[in-house]
Amino acid sequence: MIDIINGDSIEIMREMESGSVDSIVTDPPYMQNYKTNYRKNRNDDFCSPIKNDINSEKMIVSFINESYRILKDNTAMLCFCNTNKIDFFKQEIERTGFKVKNIIVWEKNNHTAGDLKAALGHAYEFIILANKGRKPINGKRDTDIVRFNRVVGNEHVHQNQKPVKLMSYLLEKWTNPGDLVLDPFMGSGSTGVAAKMGGAQLYRNRVRKKVLRYGTGKNKRN
Repeated sequence: MIDIINGDSIEIMREMESGSVDSIVTDPPYMQNYKTNYRKNRNDDFCSPIKNDINSEKMIVSFINESYRILKDNTAMLCFCNTNKIDFFKQEIERTGFKVKNIIVWEKNNHTAGDLKAALGHAYEFIILANKGRKPINGKRDTDIVRFNRVVGNEHVHQNQKPVKLMSYLLEKWTNPGDLVLDPFMGSGSTGVAAKMGGAQLYRNRVRKKVLRYGTGKNKRN
């Protein structure tokens, strides 16, 4: 079952019972007002900053606090972030009571453009693995570097879209069939597609209506 709720993530989380969620797997705002400057069509949605991606520190703190409250004991949260804000995310996650077990490096086998003259291309993002208590890993123990291709081309429907194969890997390692998984920042719906494939129940909110239809697994643009 996948339950999609269109509303304010924090308000919805505050309505959830304490200790009711088996896992949180999500890609929150990176607080950098992200947009692309490398689209030929300047009216493309990707050329506009992602809504609430800047000045969102208070929201992120509330998200982390609520995540700790609603998670059951001995569960995991997997939270994406980037190099610019890794210190903020890690400090807030630890302050709340989580134990950071790993900072996983997702190697994207591609790189973003950024400052072409003064910076190297960014070829990775971070995934913070945090435990409330202690959550054993499913299957064999891998390293903290994972390699999955970045989404490109016609399947790319959200600026910071995560590949379904990566989300499937995370769910396989830290959830079980029938678990209740929460993704407060839905984006393109990759977590939902992966959860449906793996048999987990998923609650998602923070829906952007323009990409809602892609949460069905039909990741094609017009």
